[in-house]
Amino acid sequence: MKKLTIRTFLLLLILSLFVLLSAYGCMWIFLPYANEQKMQRALDEKATQLVNDLRQVPQQDSEPLFTAFLRETDADFVLQDKYDKCVSPFTFEETDTPAFEGTRYPFRFAGSSDDYILITRYNPVPFEKITHAMRQSTPYIMLIILLLSCISAFIFSHYTTLPIIRISKIADRIANLDFSWYCPDIRDDEIGALSQSINELSDKLHAALEEITRRNALLEDEIALEREQERRRLLFFSGVSHELKTPIATVIGQLEGMQAQIGVYKNREKYLARSMEILQSLNNLIREVLSISHLDLETRATASSVCLSQIIDTVITDYSDYAELSAISIIWEAKSDIQIYADTVLMKKALGNIIGNAVLHSPENGTVTVTLSHTDSKATLSVCNEPAHIDEKHLSHLFEAFYRVDRSSEHGSGLGLYITRMILETYHIPHSIRNTENGVCFSAVFDVV
Repeated sequence: MKKLTIRTFLLLLILSLFVLLSAYGCMWIFLPYANEQKMQRALDEKATQLVNDLRQVPQQDSEPLFTAFLRETDADFVLQDKYDKCVSPFTFEETDTPAFEGTRYPFRFAGSSDDYILITRYNPVPFEKITHAMRQSTPYIMLIILLLSCISAFIFSHYTTLPIIRISKIADRIANLDFSWYCPDIRDDEIGALSQSINELSDKLHAALEEITRRNALLEDEIALEREQERRRLLFFSGVSHELKTPIATVIGQLEGMQAQIGVYKNREKYLARSMEILQSLNNLIREVLSISHLDLETRATASSVCLSQIIDTVITDYSDYAELSAISIIWEAKSDIQIYADTVLMKKALGNIIGNAVLHSPENGTVTVTLSHTDSKATLSVCNEPAHIDEKHLSHLFEAFYRVDRSSEHGSGLGLYITRMILETYHIPHSIRNTENGVCFSAVFDVV
């Protein structure tokens, strides 16, 4: 930006020198002519006045008039008599003064019949002295002109370019996405309007950039979520294929053995019943897979304000008969009418899996404690079964598809807690499971409506 200041300075310096030198040249050229014209007009006026005054006085009283005229005009003049001879205006005697060309004014003194002619001429000598003095002072005048031109060009160039330089620097910072600077030039001219426009542009760009950043962050989160969901689908269907492979192969082997009546398979009724059990478990597995696929396709599902306490109460009622048969005590403590935003069917399924697992995996004479507490805008659900314990190496995998702590167990398909996780994550409900001093405890935190 220094180039702009230098260029402006040089341009203003050249213009200033041109103007001042032109003015000085015009004075030098036209001043003598203008002065001559002015002095000639003044001389004509004085000469006319002198002649008029001479006509009013006698010849012998005219000397003061001629003296005053000479002192005021400093002009050359001669006086001629009727014989065209030059005479002295003071003694009126003939003199050797030569006649010259000039303005002629004929007149007669008062009380006299003699004709006289006053001839006047502009005397340039006084002004020539002034002109000579100007010529001698020309170097000094030129130096003063150059100095004044430099000073004025410097001041004006900095005054003109300083706000432009500031605006340019701020524009560079804005280009580098630094929006912490504002143009301070509050003026009512075009530079002030430009500063205001730059400030408005900075604010709008800042707001637009923040909005783009926010949207990019949301987009990245959505992409990450989509990738995670895709990874889960692949793992899930890989697990499904693995879970289906073994029972299907078993049923096929049993049917082939019964068809060929080989060995133990001759007892067709026994192995038909076993094949039916395996196919029934496959049917249940397929139902679970279908429910999971619906959850995956309908991410938020249908939701409304529902009573969490009532859902838990219904689930406990469903498992109360099994708990009585196994001599398991269910302790249910809750504040009534805690409303959350969810789907009743999905939430009943999720909590049913949790409470059902607690009941099914509790030993005889065990205790399942279900507690629902409410603080501010949060509700905390705790489901603890005692006595029970899960090896720490299994805790982090419990919510994975087809994961079973006891592979030999015939209970479930390994999808219950996986479905629970999907439902809770659908509604962004934090949840965890951990070992306690006397058992295993599941907890989840709900937003209260």
